[in-house]
Amino acid sequence: MKFGIALCLASTLLLPVRGAQLPAGPSSAGSVQVRVAGKEARTFNESDLASLPRSSITAGAHDEKQSLWEGVALVELLRRAGAPLDKQLRGREMTKFVRVTAADGYQVVFSLTELDAAFGDRNVLVVDRQDGHPLPGKDGPLRLVVTGDKRPARWVREVETIDVVDGSTPDRSSSHGDASRGK
Repeated sequence: MKFGIALCLASTLLLPVRGAQLPAGPSSAGSVQVRVAGKEARTFNESDLASLPRSSITAGAHDEKQSLWEGVALVELLRRAGAPLDKQLRGREMTKFVRVTAADGYQVVFSLTELDAAFGDRNVLVVDRQDGHPLPGKDGPLRLVVTGDKRPARWVREVETIDVVDGSTPDRSSSHGDASRGK
């Protein structure tokens, strides 16, 4: 009986030590992982984000006051991770979409075409600064800020991962927009 209690106590004491050795998930403080099918996942940490071209916008979400948001364009991260953009974005590649996931599991999507300047003018930033200061804990360390939406439902707090997902339907041949062709 004493051996059983001692074994139980010893295993309980070892659990936190073993748990501390688990590898970190995709979101280390101030980093985001971008995954494009067929490419190696790319993690952008704070220093990576600071070295990339920076953009800023003035906007407010919900009942928040207008703020100056600073960060990196989402399309820039996608480009550096190998997403098909610019002249590569045609045919089947146009069915791809971008899924942004927050630490709490909240997800939003964008078509890849709406992020590409050749197709639209949507400005989407992965921001790390608000009014010249790092984001507060409830919003950061990274937040997605989207201009042009009537509702700020795609403003994502605590961004963790960005995935480029193939939205094409298998076994369907493309008729390049002509639904009547072949019928």
